[in-house]
Amino acid sequence: MKEKEIYNELLSKLKRYCKYQERCKSDVESKLSGLDAPDKIKELIIHELSEKEFFNNKRFSNEYVVGKFRNNNWGKIKIKYNLKCKSIEKNTIDEALKKIPEDEYSSAFNEMAKKEWIKRTNLNLSTRRRRFSNTLHSRGWEYYLIKDFIAKQIKNKNLID
Repeated sequence: MKEKEIYNELLSKLKRYCKYQERCKSDVESKLSGLDAPDKIKELIIHELSEKEFFNNKRFSNEYVVGKFRNNNWGKIKIKYNLKCKSIEKNTIDEALKKIPEDEYSSAFNEMAKKEWIKRTNLNLSTRRRRFSNTLHSRGWEYYLIKDFIAKQIKNKNLID
């Protein structure tokens, strides 16, 4: 009887946890581990929540990609890395990344790049390029986009000093 009570209590907590926001399987597993759930009960709860669609890796990935791109201005590299850390399959990640419209992606990059480039007007060119590059790369933007932007700025002598 004790085991049944533990099961019901944990199941109730996890249902609330999953209803609060979109979750993936690894989030649910981490939460159960944090609640010190026995392995047998953990498996049963994960199975039940999965069957009843309380969490879904594909749905989670789609929400995560769009949210991190629009709200945090993350590039595809950082988004992909963070989804891999949550044990999401590669094909699910690739499908989710396709949800970002290319024109929106490039305009978001250009807007952020311009702001970051202007922030560094007081630096010499090599320091400016390095810091600009590091900042955008740390936010997950592709190297070729960064390189092309810098090349255009130098070509146009648009150093915005």
